[in-house]
Amino acid sequence: MRLEDLKQEFPQMPDELRNMVEHEVRRQLRESVTGNRRKYTKHTIKRSLIVAFAAAMLLGTTVFAAIAYHMRSESVGKYAVKTKIEKDGNNSLENGQIPNIPDVTMEVSYLPDGMVKTEDGKYSFANAMYKGGVSIVFYKMDTGDAAFEMLTKNVKESENISVGGHEGVYFALQSIGGEDISFNQRIYVAYPDVHYVMELYAASDVSKEEAIKIAEGIRLQPVSDNALSDAIAAYKWSDFLASNHEEVVEDAAPAVSGEEMKNTHAIGDVFAANPQKEDLEGLGNVEIKVSDVQVSDNISLLDLSALDEDFKAELQSETTPSGELLPAKINYMKFGDGVNSVDTVVESREVPQKLIYATVEYTNKGTEELEELLFFGSLMKFAEENGQIKRYDGKTFGPSADWDDAVLTGAARHVEMWYYDVHGGERNNNYITHLKAGETATVHMAWLVPEEELAYLYLNLDSYGDSYNLCDHSLEVGYVDIRQ
Repeated sequence: MRLEDLKQEFPQMPDELRNMVEHEVRRQLRESVTGNRRKYTKHTIKRSLIVAFAAAMLLGTTVFAAIAYHMRSESVGKYAVKTKIEKDGNNSLENGQIPNIPDVTMEVSYLPDGMVKTEDGKYSFANAMYKGGVSIVFYKMDTGDAAFEMLTKNVKESENISVGGHEGVYFALQSIGGEDISFNQRIYVAYPDVHYVMELYAASDVSKEEAIKIAEGIRLQPVSDNALSDAIAAYKWSDFLASNHEEVVEDAAPAVSGEEMKNTHAIGDVFAANPQKEDLEGLGNVEIKVSDVQVSDNISLLDLSALDEDFKAELQSETTPSGELLPAKINYMKFGDGVNSVDTVVESREVPQKLIYATVEYTNKGTEELEELLFFGSLMKFAEENGQIKRYDGKTFGPSADWDDAVLTGAARHVEMWYYDVHGGERNNNYITHLKAGETATVHMAWLVPEEELAYLYLNLDSYGDSYNLCDHSLEVGYVDIRQ
């Protein structure tokens, strides 16, 4: 998930969830190549994949152990909502941790036509695999059901719902990004009978009505000790609360010195895919060389059969019938705080764009054959300012008084490779299925970029680094200077 697109925003997460999500996002970004936007700016919180949002008004009543639970919400400013669970009556369990919360299984009785399960808790349409659909997360309310509270920003619409006899809220979020699919809907449902809360993320390719029907069809059932392998993976609410007080340390650097960029490579240089001591999936024996980079006004270099139908359609909308590239559009954004103001487009302009077509060679220098070798490429833009190397962010270097971020629309918004002509692995995507000892595999990758940004281009071929920012691991691998 650039899950930074991420116009939508995750809440703070406990370590176990954050680590899992980071691993999952890294894997999905490498495998599905969905082109999320960059992660690190001083407004980073605005750009994580999916926004937490909630509802406004008192819902019906759920009764458990003589306690009536209500999901209530209250407006905060013009665009934010605080949602929480309150109880009527007293219960000693609510004064501390709840013992013996059962492990549960999830039954999903309804999915829209064409939607399939991709992983546990994740469902997407077969014609847009891993790009949208719904993703379901559960919280185990070990500190009491009434401890649940969420502040959601950028709320556009809310509705109280009752699903399967449980209280819930539906929300839609403000969204003005350039993504074709974004996770701009959220549903919360309380299950106080088993002390769980569900958080369902729904993408823009799922209608509001279908998202609610999916939630309506979800049932939680306690499992016995001999069936624990079927239980859902839920995250303790106590860990969530603790994470809200932790200092979040960015692993991406906003700027580095020229000395730190000394390992930069030129076209034709050979370098190690992983120079560190630990061997990541055989990369310790792999060498990389960018043997050629071409810049074109059209897409004739591409084998369109290597693209999925969605991206073919997107390219078609950005080219003439003969394949010549049409201008790209840049939106200049002023960020709101999500409470009293929302993000707005303060200026837009069209600029000529070019195709960047890179030829990348991967050579196995080891003595054993490698299987399912992951490869990945992202097109990064760096500029120098006051002796520091920083990410280039648009028309001017750094935020101006009038706008905070320059947001490309269309295919040029994709930092990560959206075109590659070698496919392998279980999902038939960015893997080299077999690479024998001494063998070289050649992969072609492509991006679109505004013509005015050709002077800032670097390739990042670090499969396990940061696709959007300068980071230590990618600095050690070394970026490839392809500035034109």
